[in-house]
Amino acid sequence: MKTLFISPSYICNEKCVFCPCALNARRYTQLTLDELYDAVDKAIEKESIEMVLISGGEPTIYKGILDLVSYINRKGLKLGILSNSLKFSDPEFLKRFIAVAGNEFELTTAFHSFRENEHDRVTSVLGSFQKSLLGVNNLIQAGVKVTIKHIINNSTYQLLPEYVDWLYETFPDNVPWVLCNIDLTGTALTNKGDSSVPFSVSRPYLENTLDKVVEYQRNGRNRIVRIFNTPLCCIDPYYWSFLQKYESEEEMTALYLPYENPIDNKIRFNLKGDGGANFKPCQECIVQAQCPGTWKKTAEVLGEKSFIPFK
Repeated sequence: MKTLFISPSYICNEKCVFCPCALNARRYTQLTLDELYDAVDKAIEKESIEMVLISGGEPTIYKGILDLVSYINRKGLKLGILSNSLKFSDPEFLKRFIAVAGNEFELTTAFHSFRENEHDRVTSVLGSFQKSLLGVNNLIQAGVKVTIKHIINNSTYQLLPEYVDWLYETFPDNVPWVLCNIDLTGTALTNKGDSSVPFSVSRPYLENTLDKVVEYQRNGRNRIVRIFNTPLCCIDPYYWSFLQKYESEEEMTALYLPYENPIDNKIRFNLKGDGGANFKPCQECIVQAQCPGTWKKTAEVLGEKSFIPFK
């Protein structure tokens, strides 16, 4: 789907220890509503976009978020939000949001652990687990399509098999689950001791987790489960059906972000993404075209020896 990816600002109400944003990004000048409206119009005119995906920072605390969402809705575009859902714990905010967006939008929220104290440690905000959980449940009850995300990291990868049980016990089966290997940029790179885990180390825990998903599926639990940023050579072929590419990893239709120097703030089209199977060993691999690959910076940190081509 042709998508415009936008971040109105990098301001956030959490301080995740493996945030991919630059350390000083919160100080970047926010994009104005007029600039965002213009970007939407240009993306429609030039690329006939079908969807706008809003990220951040935390997009729900952007001062003009309701106006922006209303504008996107009036243009007849699909809406996606990457949010920690803290704001949606407030029923009044949710009511105002749905009043301008409807309930057809898609929202993704990351839970960094099923253990409350560990999730709060990662976000650096006490009580964020319970507040996000309330926000997600409010959204689900309102009929919003919610996806739960988990970023595989060095702090909690060993608990993945237990996480899957929490997920199935906590959320209805129409709530998809996505697992992502980490993008080692920004704060995540600075805190790589907390964030970076080699594929070979996390692999048995991920495979054990997927075994449990398969067992749930055999028992009639039909949840969509997908794995991103994981090369085919880093997991047993039995699990390849779970692996998928992000549309934005290798190419983005349109992108509009604030930069450190506001003079650089302009919409960009048809950019090459930072993901994919684009590393030296991949050139020798017979399944390169089908491989999701992973983030460029992650591969630089972990080393290309992490990838063993199929020949």
